Amino acid sequence: MALDGFKHFFVSPPPSDRMVVRGVGIAERMPPAIIDRPHGRDDWLFMLFYDPVTVRVDGIDQVLPPHTLMIWPPGRPQFYGSGAGNWKHTWIHCEGSHVRRLVKTLRLPVERPITPADPASGESHLLAIHAELTGHAQSDEAIVCNLLENWLRHVRRRIDQASIPRAATVPERFIDLRRYLEANYAKSVRLDALAARAGLSVPYLCATFKKHFGLAPIDYAIRLRLNHAVHLLADRNLSVTEIAARVGYEDLYHFSKLFKSHYGKSPKSMRDSFG
Repeated sequence: MALDGFKHFFVSPPPSDRMVVRGVGIAERMPPAIIDRPHGRDDWLFMLFYDPVTVRVDGIDQVLPPHTLMIWPPGRPQFYGSGAGNWKHTWIHCEGSHVRRLVKTLRLPVERPITPADPASGESHLLAIHAELTGHAQSDEAIVCNLLENWLRHVRRRIDQASIPRAATVPERFIDLRRYLEANYAKSVRLDALAARAGLSVPYLCATFKKHFGLAPIDYAIRLRLNHAVHLLADRNLSVTEIAARVGYEDLYHFSKLFKSHYGKSPKSMRDSFG
């Protein structure tokens, strides 16, 4: 996310035991400087660095790589920055029971480098928090709490993904194929076209797609079609023939046979079971 950095401190934040935001900074640019707060502050500080910076961890100064997140709890020493050149960071000062619960529930490392962090996610969520707090006569505390939680859940997922052996992760080309099938399930799907899209052979595509998602690509597309057909059957204004066509089957007999094979009952029986 490309934007001009800024910071905003709230002079009189709305009082709340659940969550109070004292200040937000988005992609704020800093001159060469080291921030040294021996006694920290009385709130939580979440800070995402874009550039290499020095941070004191367990009394030892460490140079951290770009895209590192640090979390400091209230009252803990904060020592960070760079005396060698300009640096940039995104941050939020906040407090309250909601913040404490999130850090504990999500098992987020405190006073420890979290890397690699995602600047785009941090920017978008904290920018949305800033917009909620400044764009309305009265902000909605639930929205602010949810935005912080969503960001920190992204952080937790990044931590978990970094700990998974590379062989166990799903390659992006297979995620792209799954997205393509989910967006185009009602269209004609051919294995050779899918394989060409991913730059793979048909046998490798089928075996590896099934390994990651539990079904071969064509079976996955069929499952999507039939699941959507069940949803459409709740609308009694649509005939079974129309529903079959909407999910990609011009042959009603073939659609009904697949449907009964998958669900153990015909489309009409399924509709009748809805009452």
